[in-house]
Amino acid sequence: MSRKDHFEVKGQSVLIAGGSKGLGRELAIQLTTQGANVTILARTREPLEETHQELLKHITDPAQTIHSAALDLTNATQVEEYIASQPEAPSTLFCVAGGTSDEIGFFADITARDIEGCMARNYLAAAYIAHAVLRRWIKDTPAGSGSSATEKRNGRKPTRHIVFTASTAAFLGLPGYAAYTPSKAATRALADTLRHEVLLYASHVEIKIHCSFPGNIYTDAFYAEQTRKPALLKEIEGGEDGGGGGKSASRVAEMILEGLRKGKYFITMDSETELLLNNMRGPSPRDAPVRDWILGVVGSLVWPFFRAKIDRATLRFGGGDAQE
Repeated sequence: MSRKDHFEVKGQSVLIAGGSKGLGRELAIQLTTQGANVTILARTREPLEETHQELLKHITDPAQTIHSAALDLTNATQVEEYIASQPEAPSTLFCVAGGTSDEIGFFADITARDIEGCMARNYLAAAYIAHAVLRRWIKDTPAGSGSSATEKRNGRKPTRHIVFTASTAAFLGLPGYAAYTPSKAATRALADTLRHEVLLYASHVEIKIHCSFPGNIYTDAFYAEQTRKPALLKEIEGGEDGGGGGKSASRVAEMILEGLRKGKYFITMDSETELLLNNMRGPSPRDAPVRDWILGVVGSLVWPFFRAKIDRATLRFGGGDAQE
């Protein structure tokens, strides 16, 4: 007996905010290959156009459409105007924009503007586009204009998806990520809140919220980040020159799409993140209740030792007494 596919993309319209590089680009390529109509948004025109041309090579059906638009996702007015101007709202939104820039470093060493910029790129860029798309869904769906032709023919209640991209950092505050970690924790909190709120509209549209938690993703941005990371952060993360345990953007995209097809709310990429998630899940729903509960118990036993290890490394790095 085949398992139900909870995320059918063929013929669906997918909007990827942050789709020109890295993970967003890989998601766009894979979704195009699977038959979706893909639109990518990003701030910088050159990589946006390059990715647009690459997506055209992966079309599998002449009826597929590929679009792109240069947009500052941290500008709420631009985002709202763009979504309002579209003939139809997307059926799925991926919020992928973000990452770290100059703000990586110890909290006392970065500037207040660094903190603001990191929150804007990682949280506000996701919140603004999700807000605009959700409002468009609510506005369109009761009148029927938000439903696809197939949904109208079958008389089905339309299904919509918002997929946020958080990080392992949402659960683990490592020295050097003082600006980045809160922005990803906020993204997880937004996903939790929206999962409740979208039930308000369940009578006429089914809106599913998801949140993925990648660890290190081996992209050009990741390797640029390594040049700015404090030595302590590299030591804690492990691996060659820090950043151990990561995956390629292509593999992370595959795992996210696989999780969506399984209907998962939270999608993790590795066992460490899964332990952290289940140790800090709180009232967030469980995709596999018994297994997740067991992992939570295991995490509560494991992470105190890991925390002590980080504390010792930090004391040693700062010249403190590691025995304190």
